[in-house]
Amino acid sequence: MAFRKFVLVLLLISAFENGGCSPQQKSQSEHPKTNSLAVTDLAGREVIIPQPVERIVLMRSLCLYELATVLGDETGSRLVGWDSSLKTGDRDAYDKFVERFPELAQVTELGDVLKDAVSAEAVLGLKPDLVIMNTYMRQRKSIGVERLEAAGVPILYLEFDDPFRDPQRSIRLLGKVLGRQQRADEAADWVDAQLDEVLGHEFPEDKPSIYMEAGTYGASQYGNTFGRTQQGAVSNWASVLDQLPCRNVADGAVSGMYGLGVIRPEYLLTSDPEIVVVTGAHWTSFPDSLRLGYLAEEKPAQAALQAYSNREGWSELNAVKHRKVYGLHTRFGSHITSFAAAQQLAKWIDPEKFAHLNPLDSLREFHEEFLPIEFSGTWIVQSNDE
Repeated sequence: MAFRKFVLVLLLISAFENGGCSPQQKSQSEHPKTNSLAVTDLAGREVIIPQPVERIVLMRSLCLYELATVLGDETGSRLVGWDSSLKTGDRDAYDKFVERFPELAQVTELGDVLKDAVSAEAVLGLKPDLVIMNTYMRQRKSIGVERLEAAGVPILYLEFDDPFRDPQRSIRLLGKVLGRQQRADEAADWVDAQLDEVLGHEFPEDKPSIYMEAGTYGASQYGNTFGRTQQGAVSNWASVLDQLPCRNVADGAVSGMYGLGVIRPEYLLTSDPEIVVVTGAHWTSFPDSLRLGYLAEEKPAQAALQAYSNREGWSELNAVKHRKVYGLHTRFGSHITSFAAAQQLAKWIDPEKFAHLNPLDSLREFHEEFLPIEFSGTWIVQSNDE
């Protein structure tokens, strides 16, 4: 009897060592990746991505607009890591998404890839199925990004250089990778149709001049405007203006990384723009900025915008004289909601031709159809009633 008990114990030990597993091992193999998908990302790389994608690292959290468009109600359940750009550069959107998906407040916050502060080890520790980046991150040749690529992590590059086309390309790619192709295509087609309301028209040769400034610092200090890169390319708001019937006064006057730079006040006053547009958001580090977004109120935004007209020399600008100083949410310049920028700028440029457009209604409809959060707040403002 003792011998038989001894043999039984040996068999149980053997079964545990060879066929059993620890609780940790079980959790790791709970959802084995049995399939993979080969796609070409927007950096032109072929990427093999395990399926299904359940653990996502979003290296630029400002791109939550695009990811949420594709994932809808699953936005909060698949993210395991992101940077702080949404929290610091668009706080209203961060708060709105966290209110809808409380689990987002617990998502691991990673370093800023633009400051080369990404720890490849921290990203790898999250065991992501997919890491989402933007093409400009690769162009900067970040050491952290290079380490991630060398480690074989599935990285998918999206692109946003052309705000009227790239966001749609990006969400179509995300839809393919995340098993949401139909939803992504429907959203992209909807946005294309909204843009066609403006871009589908022939524009007159006589184009008004526009000065656009990031309202990060408020009226007391000139913020960045949008010109060309050292290579002569346009992106972000410079690309928006380049495709609309207007003349960007910063084109040829400002050059720098991403096309950003501060215009010389003397040059601006001499250029005498017919329209001035200040971009706004909730930048947490800049309390004097023009605040626009989900939680912004119209009267404080109007007051902040009005202060720009009081800058030295601005009272002589045509834009100020004719009450054509406006505010637009800054994310319209590089994300899936760029249709709102196209429609509103078109109305300011040619009020009669584009009188039928209502960009706020379009933005509200986009939220109702494709975003998992409700539309609210102040996104477009003018300093004085016309």
